Parts: sequence; C-alpha cells; structure tokens
Amino acid sequence: MTGRTTAPSPRFKARLAAALYLISAAPAGFSVYVLLKLVVRGDPAATAANILASEARFRLGLAADLIGILLVVGSVLLLYELFKPVSGSLARIVTSSVLIGSAVQALDAITDLAALIVLKGGNSLAAFNTAQAQAMAFLFLRLHTLVYDLALVFYGAGFILLGTLILRSTFLPRVLGVLVAIDGLGYLTFSFATFLSPPFVSHLYPYLPFLTAALGEGSLMLWLLVKGVDGQRWEEQAAIGDRVTARSGNQLIPRGQV
Repeated sequence: MTGRTTAPSPRFKARLAAALYLISAAPAGFSVYVLLKLVVRGDPAATAANILASEARFRLGLAADLIGILLVVGSVLLLYELFKPVSGSLARIVTSSVLIGSAVQALDAITDLAALIVLKGGNSLAAFNTAQAQAMAFLFLRLHTLVYDLALVFYGAGFILLGTLILRSTFLPRVLGVLVAIDGLGYLTFSFATFLSPPFVSHLYPYLPFLTAALGEGSLMLWLLVKGVDGQRWEEQAAIGDRVTARSGNQLIPRGQV
C-alpha cells in the first residue's frame, strides 16, 4: 500500500497519457502536411523538384514524424500502468501491439531518407539518369504509405483490445470502450482493404484513418484529459487484482512451507 500511495495517482497518469497522445497529433499532422505539399501524385519529376527545393522542410517533416511516434510510445506505457489492474496480460498485449506499430511506422524515416539520398545523387548513383532516380525516389515515397498502412494493422489490433480493457474496467464509461474498438476495427479494415484492393480505398486515403482516430482515440483521450478516471474505483479494481495475484501465488507454495 505504501508504494501505491507514493506513486503518481491513476488520474494523473491518465491525464499525462492523454496529454502526450494529443500533443503527438501536432508533429504527426505537420509531417503529413509536408508530404501532402511536396509529393505530387503520379508525377515523380514534380515531386523530386519540390523535395530538392524544400529539403529542410522535408527533413523537418521526417523528424516531426519520429517525435510524434515517441510521444505515442510514452502515452501507451502510461496507459499500460493505468489498465494493468484490469488485466495484466491483456494490457501487455495491447502495449506490445501499439509498440510494434510504432516501430513499424518509424521505418518511414528510412524510406524518406532513401528517397532524398537518391534524388541528391552521388558517385554510387551515377549509373542512374535523372528520370530513373526520380522514379526510384517516388517508389520509396510510395513505400512510406505502405509502411504506415502496415503499422495500422498493429495499431488496429491494439485498439480493439484496448476497447476490451475499457469495457472490463470499472473506472471509465463503457461507451469509450465501444468507440475505441470501432476505431481499431476501422484501422484493420482500411489496412487489409488497402493491401487486398488498393483502388477501393485509394480515394479515401488518408482521411479514413483520421476519422476513426477522432472517433475512438480522440474521445478516449479527451475524456482522460478532462475527467481522468474514477480514482476510487481504480483502487478497488487494483486491490481485487492484488488479492487474486496473492491467492495465485500462495497456491504455488506447498502446504506446510507457508
């Protein structure tokens, strides 16, 4: 009990997790804005010209993307502490899914840098003419989108399970669990539709993931930031979890040795 009373309160953790997550939208949004401004759909030459003319902004967008990912990682680690009393094993799966998604999304930095390296040329790329270099750079930028779509698979699975945790919790409204689960299902649907039938969803990108995020993650994070969690109910659920863990541990000790 002493460790719990001296640790940050669940309401503080909830609000800090929400703040980090919501703040991450700023650098992530800037990164998307940069790509939308510089990449001309279906035109490698124009895209190359835009990137080379705005190299500093292109690099800044890349760095902003990584900063946004780091903020999400910090947020999900706090959410793990928040939902661990509900189900430690399920909370670990949720955390692992989101962390894997974050790691996959971070690979976008490699594809963006590869595109820039190809466009800037050098002795190792002397065999490629200008048109070939532009086409190759455009391919790397296309991979940026596909890597993000792959990351959404892990984000989607994580948010579906996070919705389950919220539904099983006693310290948050159940409707938030439903919205977060719908968010995750939307991510999975969009990702697999992108891989299986790209023309079907190409005109929706990147709007659909943002809409599902606003519905689920936005609702959850705004609630956590403004209302936090019911601290008393969190403590009660944590205490129940502690008793279950202690009971399970005692069962492993042979009688007569307690």
